[in-house]
Amino acid sequence: MIDFRYIYMYKINPLALCFQKGDNGTIDGQGQVWWELHANGSLDYTRGHLLELMNSRDVVISNLTFINSPFWTIHPVYCRNVLINYLTILAPFESPNTDGIDPDSSSRVCIEDCYIENGDDLISIKSGWDQYGMNYGHRSSKIIIQRLSGQTRSSAGIALGSEMSGGISNVYVVNLKLQHASTGIRIKSAQGRGGYIKNIYISDAIFHNVRTAIGFTAFYGEHPDDKYDPNAFPHIHSIYIENIQGDNISMAGDFQGLKGYPYHDIFLRNITLNATTTSQMWNCSFVEGYSESVSPEPCDELLRRQHTQEYCSSCIEKV
Repeated sequence: MIDFRYIYMYKINPLALCFQKGDNGTIDGQGQVWWELHANGSLDYTRGHLLELMNSRDVVISNLTFINSPFWTIHPVYCRNVLINYLTILAPFESPNTDGIDPDSSSRVCIEDCYIENGDDLISIKSGWDQYGMNYGHRSSKIIIQRLSGQTRSSAGIALGSEMSGGISNVYVVNLKLQHASTGIRIKSAQGRGGYIKNIYISDAIFHNVRTAIGFTAFYGEHPDDKYDPNAFPHIHSIYIENIQGDNISMAGDFQGLKGYPYHDIFLRNITLNATTTSQMWNCSFVEGYSESVSPEPCDELLRRQHTQEYCSSCIEKV
């Protein structure tokens, strides 16, 4: 049966949805040989993505299992109107860079009802790298992620960046269940990236055995070459995170911004994290924001109060 809400919301061709009901087939990337070549340094080029779509629109990827990708698993780049749902994505925890789903310079993307277990970020939203991303100027925007679950030992549940030079905005994430991860919610950028990450809403997440619940870093500093502009600073602001529960958490929040270009308008609300350590729970540098009902209590930079509805309506556009 065709779900007509996608036709309305994403303007997807109704005929495409006729192929939504798959037979739960499996696509095997046979990544082991590629992981070994990467590990021993014998590759002079990037490993392939298991499924990459470029310059496409009205795409549905549904009811499939993807395993053992050589590199990122699903990579829609320069795409529009993409529905990804009911997928299982699996790779060994030690496999390198096996991201689950990486929307890149794409808009009107819906990812829902997926389980991902891999060796890198479950989902990482991107928009181009350094001057190449800025010059091409295709942002990632109007992205919905809902009812996602999974685990990863080394990386994040939801990541934005670090390739974000074309800009990332209007991202809505709700109902995330994550265990055994390095970071729950992560934003990655660097001096030389330029671009922006703004108008991000994340709500209703449950974390178990996650080292850092929320981590923002402006020092994720790899560059493709030496042609980048060191004066291209990323702008990270208008991030709204609420209704987060976590147990077995080592660190509540780690915010490492850039002097002169701080993270600002970061709003945290209704967050309860049960720590496994009595050491430092928050690390904050060059960040400004607001918080309500957050435990353990955040750093001073995030302790200002502002009415929730006022903040939300001013910084979050409906996707």
